[in-house]
Amino acid sequence: MAVVVTGFLGREAHFERLKAVIQSAVPDGDAKAIQGATAVVFLGSLAMIALVVAMEAVLLAVLFKRRTWPRWTLAPTVLLHAVVTVITADYVVAPGADGVMAIVLLAAQFILAAAGLILLFLPSTTAWLISGRRA
Repeated sequence: MAVVVTGFLGREAHFERLKAVIQSAVPDGDAKAIQGATAVVFLGSLAMIALVVAMEAVLLAVLFKRRTWPRWTLAPTVLLHAVVTVITADYVVAPGADGVMAIVLLAAQFILAAAGLILLFLPSTTAWLISGRRA
């Protein structure tokens, strides 16, 4: 979420960079259409990251009510998280040294999600989830 917040706060720099990319792809494009396409690409990328993180948070909230099924739903969600991160990184990460912090945050976000998913399938976690339903 830190990447989403910092990306949104620094959106003007990203807009200028993306606008140049879109203008090079469509040199005859209308300035207003290019501005709109830039906003859709950038804000859509931030929204995709935020949506995946929100989905994971909702599933974890259900999991903490000691249900076992969210583990199985989190597995494809973490995979979706990786795909969204790879797709959106080109749009939300500034090139060069300016984007190092965003890359580190995106990588840490995915690594923590994957590590958490692995821990959810340990036998002790299964025992904890089942014990809460018996009490």
